[in-house]
Amino acid sequence: MTTHPDGTPIPPLPETRFAELPAEALGLAGPRMSFIEAGQGPATILLLHGIGSNATGWRFSLANLARDARVIAWNAPGYYLSDPFAGAAPRPEHYADAAVALLDALGVEGEVRVVGSSFGSMLAACLAARHPARVARLALLGTSRGQRWRTPEQRAAMLAMRAESVAQGGVALARTRAQKLVAPGTSDTVMALLRHVVAATHPAGLVQAARCTDQVDVVADFAPRIACPTLCVTGTADAVNPPEVGRAIADAIPGARFVSPEGIGHLPELEAPALTAALLRAHLLEA
Repeated sequence: MTTHPDGTPIPPLPETRFAELPAEALGLAGPRMSFIEAGQGPATILLLHGIGSNATGWRFSLANLARDARVIAWNAPGYYLSDPFAGAAPRPEHYADAAVALLDALGVEGEVRVVGSSFGSMLAACLAARHPARVARLALLGTSRGQRWRTPEQRAAMLAMRAESVAQGGVALARTRAQKLVAPGTSDTVMALLRHVVAATHPAGLVQAARCTDQVDVVADFAPRIACPTLCVTGTADAVNPPEVGRAIADAIPGARFVSPEGIGHLPELEAPALTAALLRAHLLEA
């Protein structure tokens, strides 16, 4: 078995599974949502991936957390065989409601622990604010604020960059963008894993997610309404959402804790799985 540079064995992925959701009520183009899961509980952890990622990006977290919890990693609408939204510019509330619908379809009742990475952290913040009775604890990695707080020119440039970056498909996206998601000097082993994840990205799903992100400012929209214990993790080498972004979000969430691991980029769940597992386990399961 190949080993991550931090000594963590690289585990196999669980098989992809499917749930049927109420498409019309959720604004989806179809009822299919794909996901992977591991573990049996008693706690349940929901993992929400980033804009250029999917459930397979949680490979290490699934294996590490499944010893003590049922861990579910969704593929958001428009990603990895999940049907997209019918509308061109879904709102974060639409994604949050789809996540709750997935939990319902899988028979998960009551509170869960939610972990979001990048775009998924924005959705996780929305989920905790919109459905507080369903979120016991929250962890935000590569913490995203959304784009509405930026200038109109910056927002337009970001939307154009997103559309251009994925115009030639996921394989080209993996070739041209993967290196920008991690710290300089990231090993070939980790880069191979990351490119495998990013290559599965569907252009339509990513563009819908980008339009969603453009509408959001987590600090203004969700942070003040988050009541559960929250951990924000942003690496010192995160060039996508730098530490000052994660710290601003943590400062806006009552009682939130901010951690900035040295030398880690935008994807701690792939770059530093042992450290990330320890942080998540302490916050989600041992507190």
